[in-house]
Amino acid sequence: MTLTADDLAAITCPVLITAPEHEQLWPGQSEEMHGLIAGSTLVAFTQAEGADWHCEPAARLLRDERTCDWLASVFDAIG
Repeated sequence: MTLTADDLAAITCPVLITAPEHEQLWPGQSEEMHGLIAGSTLVAFTQAEGADWHCEPAARLLRDERTCDWLASVFDAIG
């Protein structure tokens, strides 16, 4: 299934989008998606952090930490 720009614009819940350097499966799509989902959060991961490539395979703890921190902030916001 392919989501259209209209589909993405209709999303109203909090969304975390990760954007690793050297994304080999869909380069640039994280940023594109972030631009289409109002209020989404884009989190970049870099080679310098050891967190590049699809799904940040060499830095799972860093990815998990940032994801859980984001999730905690979402839960704090809804109280």
